[in-house]
Amino acid sequence: MATRFGAVSPAQTYATKVKWLVGCLVSVIFVLAVAIIFIAQNTDAVEKPPAPVPETKFTEDVAPTIDVLVAAIRIEEGKRITTEMLTPVAMDADKTPMAVVRAQDQERIIGKFAKRMINANMPIVLEDLGDNPPIDQLKIPPGYRAASIKIDSRSGVDGFAKPNSRVDILWSYSQRGKKRVATIARFVKVLSVAGATNVDKKRANIKKKATVTLLVTEKDAKKIELARSLGKLTLSLVGEQETSTKTGEPDTIDITDLIGRPKAENEEISNDGVMYTSDPRTGRQLRYVLRNGRWALDRSFAGGE
Repeated sequence: MATRFGAVSPAQTYATKVKWLVGCLVSVIFVLAVAIIFIAQNTDAVEKPPAPVPETKFTEDVAPTIDVLVAAIRIEEGKRITTEMLTPVAMDADKTPMAVVRAQDQERIIGKFAKRMINANMPIVLEDLGDNPPIDQLKIPPGYRAASIKIDSRSGVDGFAKPNSRVDILWSYSQRGKKRVATIARFVKVLSVAGATNVDKKRANIKKKATVTLLVTEKDAKKIELARSLGKLTLSLVGEQETSTKTGEPDTIDITDLIGRPKAENEEISNDGVMYTSDPRTGRQLRYVLRNGRWALDRSFAGGE
């Protein structure tokens, strides 16, 4: 009866409870979601590790370099500069003199002339170059002399010993029946061959005999003249990379340097002097020999036996 006059039915009560529960559940879910988002944001801000710092690789500082020109071969005084004489080499910019010619300026010095000798592997400096060749092709410095000798094709290194090249002067002679060869002058500059001071060809033109003029010291000029009258002179060509530094080779060699000294079993040693005396106890004759300024008993002497 109650249901007919406005009383709440059980179905309506159940629906109301369901709505209330759903609403509470939705509210709880919303609150939890907000709380989770808030906690997550704070956690990222606190616990997020800092971005990794890229590893720094320490490398040695490399000094800047520039390419400069050095002599590829020895350039003699008065020689005209060509491309083949030059080669670029990297050098520290801080240690490079201002006067050194850079590789980028190579064309500016091609065709210039060397004012003095430039050894191989030495930097090209502007002060060593000039626009004109030396006026005197036989420019002789103080203390030097121009000495001439006769050569043929063999003693003149088949014509490769030409003006502005360097040679050693060899002297072949005999002493006490032994043939010897001595170097009497080293690293000598050739001034002219057969009267020509400039030979642009590959070889100097030597037919049978020719005169070569050399730039030597006053003492070497005297040695050359004396050696010429006592033996035969030959030229030995020096390479373009070699400097004036003396080598470790001996100045003189003889036949024993070629074949070695023969070893004789009973070879008699030359003595500087000989003295004979008697032993006061036995009366036996003794012989003493003088070697290197000292007297020594010759035990091989059988005197008095």
